[in-house]
Amino acid sequence: MAQQKDFDLALSTKWFTKNPPSFPLPSMKALGPCTSTYTWTYEQDFSDTTKILTCAVLFTDTKAISKVRVTWKHSDPLGTVVAEQKHYPPPVSPSEEDLDKAHKLYGENIAAWAEETVGITVGDGECWTLIQRALADLAATYRQYGKEPPLLSQGRTHGHPILTLTAPSVGSNSGLLQLADVRRGDILELKSAHFHFITEEAPKRVPG
Repeated sequence: MAQQKDFDLALSTKWFTKNPPSFPLPSMKALGPCTSTYTWTYEQDFSDTTKILTCAVLFTDTKAISKVRVTWKHSDPLGTVVAEQKHYPPPVSPSEEDLDKAHKLYGENIAAWAEETVGITVGDGECWTLIQRALADLAATYRQYGKEPPLLSQGRTHGHPILTLTAPSVGSNSGLLQLADVRRGDILELKSAHFHFITEEAPKRVPG
């Protein structure tokens, strides 16, 4: 993957002086879904206050991270502002061995957590809130027992994306989930889907 180029930070808008800052920036949101965090620090001297804003943005589809550090004087933000950017590439895609290990470690517990909440409204009732809570609860339990926790949700991305499927017509992709080795405990997000349930009846015995 190509190295991320520096973003247009639009410093002339003084977004960094607002509380909270207007972050992520439009140039970042244009790359896709993302989440962000920030921290403030201050340095006081006899004549002025130096303000330092450190921001980080995580692109939820790729897990790439960019960090921005902005420093300026309170008395003259535009005349003194200095900005730095650092970019961190997405993590290496997990191997089949890694995915199999993760399934054995987390899959059954994720599925069981979801089954235990059937009939219960979790959070605001949205589907992504359900899995977000599931992963957070399980992560806390795994840490309690000294085990590696599952990846927490980032926006509407839950773990490592391993499959994207677009069906051009009804029934055209029948059986592909099985072929893609989607397993119990894997998390599926469906943009549009039609479910057709088939029940099989036991054959009737005809008296002879």
